[in-house]
Amino acid sequence: MISGKNILIMGLGMTGQTAIEALKDENQLYVHDDRRENVEKFSEFPPYDENQPLDFVVKSPGIPMDHQLVQELMGRSVPIYSDVELAYQLTESEHIIAITGTNGKTTTTRLIYEMLKDGGFPAYIGGNVGIGILPLAKSARPEDILVIECSSFQLETTEKFHPQVAVLTNITSDHLDHHKTLEAYRESKEKIFANQTGGDALILNIDDSYLSLIGEAHEEAYVTSLNTRGERGAYVKDGKLCLKVAGNEEELLAVDELLMVGAHNVQNALQAALAARLMGLSVQSIAYTLRNFPGVEHRIEYVGTHRGVSYYNDSKGTNPDSTDVALASMKGPVHLLCGGYDKGSSFTQLFEKYRGSIAGAYIYGAVKEQMEREAREAGIKHIFPAEDLFSATEKAMKRGREGEAILLSPACASWDQFPNYEVRGREFKEFVQGKWSGDLE
Repeated sequence: MISGKNILIMGLGMTGQTAIEALKDENQLYVHDDRRENVEKFSEFPPYDENQPLDFVVKSPGIPMDHQLVQELMGRSVPIYSDVELAYQLTESEHIIAITGTNGKTTTTRLIYEMLKDGGFPAYIGGNVGIGILPLAKSARPEDILVIECSSFQLETTEKFHPQVAVLTNITSDHLDHHKTLEAYRESKEKIFANQTGGDALILNIDDSYLSLIGEAHEEAYVTSLNTRGERGAYVKDGKLCLKVAGNEEELLAVDELLMVGAHNVQNALQAALAARLMGLSVQSIAYTLRNFPGVEHRIEYVGTHRGVSYYNDSKGTNPDSTDVALASMKGPVHLLCGGYDKGSSFTQLFEKYRGSIAGAYIYGAVKEQMEREAREAGIKHIFPAEDLFSATEKAMKRGREGEAILLSPACASWDQFPNYEVRGREFKEFVQGKWSGDLE
């Protein structure tokens, strides 16, 4: 229990609001948001001024560490916490599974949660999946299992956070607009296991080159791979997903029994299955969930087929590596809808790799000029700049032919046009389904 503290809530979106609900009854709260109208909505709490003594700050993940106020507070040695850190300090739960990575973390998080629920375990999901973790953490009992998706933004301000099971799906370049360097981004991700001890479990995807290096330095880690069979972990053998936790190999199911498509989802399934097995689920229960799990919304989600053209919503493809995975899962020519908010990424390698399969690149958003230039330099033949996602989609729909696919996988964040990738994906689906019943001519 946290009580009798002077606490600044910095950022009044979902994270800030859930922090207020969790802390307001036992503490003195102050509020700050760069948007004055947001502060006015919480007039029952004093706005922050520099003369107020503070025990700690709860910072919303999207606020960068170089924000002027954050720097001032750090200069005064005021602790800066994320909601994930606060959740750990608030909760009575003795079982936390935390998942992070550049890509695959949402699918893996959701899959672990579904496995636990199917197996009859008292599990709850929250964090970076759009469900605030603080209310769940505060009400959790010691026996409850919290399954938390953690972003690098949340992890960078953790101090005591200590999951029983930590899963790293992969680490590639992302969010350099926030972290400034790849090294800082990696360091934030690695904080997920910084406080683990001998009785805890670290799960690493060693098909990722950087995580393979971490695995060499942490011999006690459990490893997953599509290509290598470790002494402890999960792997594919003769077309089947297998586990080896206590020295004995256990078969789960055949790869072709999975509803999810793509090699990346096989890796997600291995990591989720391993985490669930370490929590005590039976092989039979884990296999049942894997056979029935369709995947998550906005991640290479099949929308439908119209006039022979297949449509896919991969709005969660918010960086080039994620879009790479989506393009690799496609068969035949692809009309790629891409663009959005500039996170400092380069798209050249992506376009070079898939220039033979991209039938058209429909580019929109704040990053349009850079992306168009890099697509042209990479040899993409058909490039169509557009004002926004919807005009880009309409252009693609007019050019798509039977046997081809239209794929929304932006390789960018959504924040220039949409509040988040979920809204972007849902509006894309509504738009194309509406057009199917209309006239594009």
